[in-house]
Amino acid sequence: MTKIFGIDISEYQKGINLKTAKKEGVKFAMIRAGFTGSSNGINKKVDSCFKSHYKNAKKQGLGVGAYWFSRATSYEKGKSEADYIYKNCLKGRTFEYPIAIDVEDSVYQAKASKKQVTDAIKGFCEYLEAKGYWVTIYANSNWLKNKMILSKLKKYDKWVANWSKTNPKNPPHGMWQFGGSTNLIRSNKIAGMVVDQDYAYKDYPKLIKEKGLNGFTKENNNKKEKYTTGEYITLEPMNIRTGPGVNYKQKLVKDLTKDGKKNATSKNKNAKAVYKKGTDFTAIKIIQEGNNYWAKTPSGYVCIKQNKEEYCKKIK
Repeated sequence: MTKIFGIDISEYQKGINLKTAKKEGVKFAMIRAGFTGSSNGINKKVDSCFKSHYKNAKKQGLGVGAYWFSRATSYEKGKSEADYIYKNCLKGRTFEYPIAIDVEDSVYQAKASKKQVTDAIKGFCEYLEAKGYWVTIYANSNWLKNKMILSKLKKYDKWVANWSKTNPKNPPHGMWQFGGSTNLIRSNKIAGMVVDQDYAYKDYPKLIKEKGLNGFTKENNNKKEKYTTGEYITLEPMNIRTGPGVNYKQKLVKDLTKDGKKNATSKNKNAKAVYKKGTDFTAIKIIQEGNNYWAKTPSGYVCIKQNKEEYCKKIK
């Protein structure tokens, strides 16, 4: 598809005239929702202009996405950032463009291992996917190559920062930030302000609305789904498999996430993985096969319903 021109803004662009920006060709805005502070890498804060930028962008009919400036260095910290942005920024709003984790922190992430950074990204993305959001990973080309294990992040969309004249080929991505204070393609100013500028290569509004993500209700779907993504509880001990079906192998305890291991019936790492009765888990994706339903969880696949028997119940 034809590239779509957009910008990413924060409190550093306080007061930017988005009506003028629209006249200059801007079609969407990625807005900083907030950030994790540098003092301890834990305290979080909503961007002081998030609400006003969001309101003004919507008023002008611009597509809107959001990003969180991350300092997470573990799965749990990434998940905590996602929980914060969801509860304080995303919930109750709609977004036509992805929700991004901004990975470029020079205080904590720069000193962390590739595994730590990758785990943090997974924690953030898995949490928001389970909440029904289209997530993406923002980073520059160097960080994408040298600070992440991309083989473990293939499923996630990318937003690549590379201030040059040519769109980088790798990794595959849906958005390219081509300029900021340095801009080799056009003026570095929009509506009189220096601002980071982007091209989107996917029709995100169409894709997101059709799938019913980012706060939107699913389009072209007259039949209400019986099971949807979210939080579930097991009604009896449940096998955790490598895929959605009884023909897939049962996982071993050692292959589960940290939370998965806590809720396994056995602590033996080489034992077959089974969730305890009463285990809460997050369904990232629902797979339907006839009248059978399977949930994809961070640890593996669990049967929700088979034939007429229901094995897991949605709690929220």
